[in-house]
Amino acid sequence: MPSATRSTPPTTTTTFPPTPPPAEPPPVTRPLDPSAYATEGTVCDLLTDPQAIELGMPSPGESHAISETFLGCNRLHALAEREVEYNLWLDNDLLEEVFSRNKRGDFMVVDVAGQPAVIKSADPAQVCHVTVGLASRKGIEVMATDDRGKACALAMTIAEQMVRNLGGG
Repeated sequence: MPSATRSTPPTTTTTFPPTPPPAEPPPVTRPLDPSAYATEGTVCDLLTDPQAIELGMPSPGESHAISETFLGCNRLHALAEREVEYNLWLDNDLLEEVFSRNKRGDFMVVDVAGQPAVIKSADPAQVCHVTVGLASRKGIEVMATDDRGKACALAMTIAEQMVRNLGGG
């Protein structure tokens, strides 16, 4: 395992606004092409091993493909203080799904390196879920855990790095 200096994501506190988010999901105005990561062998590279190590995440990731349009990666370890699972959806409008399946006060619309996204929790939290729109019917979701209550800061940092790795931000 390569040696790297661990860093902690910036200390941020995510708070939900006093008013609910809009009734419709925000549009993806800058489409990003995730096709380079659309195989079981490449999906974990959405977050590179050096980036994962820098964030204190286990490396390498373990990939899985449920179908040709749904791929995922786990960076899990029994002794880790923080873990992440991320999924790449290639034929699903994730933002619309969040808006249709959740009450409007249960999530917040956010910007992730220029891409529309929603976050379903707020720090301090040990678990957080961020969904990012990449293009029409394409998106990523990041589910992070952090024993220190900074799961949303971790999920947002990972989502931002993934968008940058896709050429955004």
